[in-house]
Amino acid sequence: MKKIILCVILLTGYVSFANAQAAISSEAVSTVQTANGDYKEVALENLSEVVQEAVKNLAGDSYDIVKIEFNAEEELTKVTLHGRESGETATVILNKEGEKVTE
Repeated sequence: MKKIILCVILLTGYVSFANAQAAISSEAVSTVQTANGDYKEVALENLSEVVQEAVKNLAGDSYDIVKIEFNAEEELTKVTLHGRESGETATVILNKEGEKVTE
């Protein structure tokens, strides 16, 4: 009887874990794989207005924009930011709608 109860508990845990993983993976950010050589440095003014606004929002009051690069083939913008207070460097990739994607 103890083994049956233990099996039911383990099975319930397994099903719960599987459902949680499925929910997480369905909400995941789209992943983009590109070669670093595909990006070319551009000025902020040369980007679309949507992407310009997204870059400005990313920088805000906490970051300085170090470099902006654009991949014309995949329409991705790579923004390198430097934290004013923290001193940390961060790189963010945006799609043509100004949404973050992961590399």
